[in-house]
Amino acid sequence: MKKIQVKLFRALLVTSTFPLIVVGCITVVFLGKMAVNDVQQRIDNYLQISQGIYQSVSENLKFVVRDQNRRIYSLLADDQLDLLKNEYAKVIAKNKLDFFVITDNFGKVLVSMSSPGFEGGDYSRDFFVRKALRGQIYVSTEVLDAQELEKLGLLEKARIPGISPDQGLVIKASMPVINNNEIIVGTMTAGYLLNNNNGVIIDKIIKDSNLVASIFLGSARVCSNLPFANNLSVLGTKLNPQAIKSIQENKSDFMGRVQVSNNWYLAGYTPLYNSQKEIIGVLGIGFPEKAIFALRDELMKLFILAVGLSALLALLIGILNGGAVVRSINKLYWGIEAFGRGDYTHRLEIHSQDEIQELAEFFNKTMTQIMSARQELEACSLNVQNLETKVSQGAAQLEAAQKQLVEYERMAAMGRMATALSHELRNIFAEIQASLYNLRTKMAKDCPHFLDYLKGIDDSLNHANDTLSNVLKFSYPKKLIYSEVDVNYLMDSILSYANVQNFIKNNKVKVEKEFAPGLARIKADGMQLREAILNLIINAIQSMPEGGKLAIFTDIVDKAVRIKIVDTGMGMSKEAQANLFTPFFTTKSRGLGLGLCITKAIIQEHSGYIQVFSEIGQGTTFIVSLPFSK
Repeated sequence: MKKIQVKLFRALLVTSTFPLIVVGCITVVFLGKMAVNDVQQRIDNYLQISQGIYQSVSENLKFVVRDQNRRIYSLLADDQLDLLKNEYAKVIAKNKLDFFVITDNFGKVLVSMSSPGFEGGDYSRDFFVRKALRGQIYVSTEVLDAQELEKLGLLEKARIPGISPDQGLVIKASMPVINNNEIIVGTMTAGYLLNNNNGVIIDKIIKDSNLVASIFLGSARVCSNLPFANNLSVLGTKLNPQAIKSIQENKSDFMGRVQVSNNWYLAGYTPLYNSQKEIIGVLGIGFPEKAIFALRDELMKLFILAVGLSALLALLIGILNGGAVVRSINKLYWGIEAFGRGDYTHRLEIHSQDEIQELAEFFNKTMTQIMSARQELEACSLNVQNLETKVSQGAAQLEAAQKQLVEYERMAAMGRMATALSHELRNIFAEIQASLYNLRTKMAKDCPHFLDYLKGIDDSLNHANDTLSNVLKFSYPKKLIYSEVDVNYLMDSILSYANVQNFIKNNKVKVEKEFAPGLARIKADGMQLREAILNLIINAIQSMPEGGKLAIFTDIVDKAVRIKIVDTGMGMSKEAQANLFTPFFTTKSRGLGLGLCITKAIIQEHSGYIQVFSEIGQGTTFIVSLPFSK
């Protein structure tokens, strides 16, 4: 049995150290590759997130500028420029804007918050201002030269060492100022200067991470949180020539290993475009290689220590426990021999406190364990059934989540497509309408009998424009602006619209209304709520082409204002009711099927709900419930 003891020692030594050495070497080699692959994946993910953050900042700037329209028009109409400056100093500070310029409808600067000396100047030649004067909202990243920076009072703030001549990278938004009659009376232009400004983009990207991030104007770094040697500024340093060449030639993202200030980074870069779709800059993120390989180096030290300890422990175990193992094996041998002779009363007495003792106990309790195993098997079968049920439920939940994710992605894609189409088509519509105006003026003198044809073209253009507006409203719903709304007054004002009155008269519809007296006001966005109710009333009238009765009721039910709209029209099938609020579902020959989707979204934004009850040939009833408090 001494041979077993020696073999045991050798086996312990080989099995404890050799695999550890092999695994350690393989792990150290592949750990570096895995770390690099993991960081590359993280960089790719973070780069997409960074693009989303950059886009969200641009979109938010558009909304910030858009939300000022009513107040700015009101102050301009009252000629209260000093009050406007005082109020918008707070708006600029709150939104961290670097410039805010207001012009009249000729492009003359009325207010320049960052550079009062620019007031009275001509801003009409600015590309963004021209877009706004044509009624367009425009947001883009642009490069401003020294003259433009000087006008806006940003020249000193934009200066970066190593960039000559002085240039500034800005996110810029412009939109028209529109009066109550939808006439353009001026423009608003605002934005962020990215030079020397980490707060707008960089701080949002690196939040809660060990990322470094930079923004480049051309190939020069103008904004970054990257550390630099000897406490010097990293701003003004150049992007890796290989990276900038790849980005400019391929017009796509670049990922690779770059050196900055004697430190190596794994980095990813994505191009930034201006309004002309030209690459004017780059957004980049990266991880320092020191942090990437720190874990690998620590593991290498641990493996070396583990190999030494394993060899020492193998030696001690072989010396101390080898004899005990041999004795236990002898007892096991004689127990198996007795079992082979049919001596089922023989029991093994082994107290080695190891796997051999467990084997002896297993030998002694085989029959008992068979019964226990049978019971456990039945319990396992039940557990498997429960597990299958849970897996089935999980699969259903996963499928529902995947469908919802596909819907979100589809809506996001539709929003991007709608924005692009709106931008392009409305320019074309504006040109067509201008041509129609000139043609109508000429035909009024020469061919007045053709004016009806021009009116049909104009009506079709207006319908196309309304369709684009509905798609945009559905893709980018407006933020609610709450005020106190009298629902009874709102319903009366909708019914008194000239277009609604003509629609009612042409369809030979009789209107009955029964409003609860003294109805309390609710907190709501009157403009959006008006649009939602108007959609329901128009749909009700359209369902009665041969005439009928439209009944409108208001009352209070369960601490909420309830609006009931009842028509005696054609009614709807169960299938139509089930898809009524589905985007792009319509039973009409004309339209996209977004009206009721927008209506439902507006009511839900007010914490309310909408119900529909209908039968073929029996008419339709819509019930809208709006709570007093949200």
